[in-house]
Amino acid sequence: MASVNIKPLEDKILVQANEAETTTASGLVIPDT
Repeated sequence: MASVNIKPLEDKILVQANEAETTTASGLVIPDT
């Protein structure tokens, strides 16, 4: 399963994406655009 091997990379990208977004107290994610 190639997707399993790629997963660590996807997690790292996901963390960077989360840092670029703002999460409200209600849990809504607002993209920083």
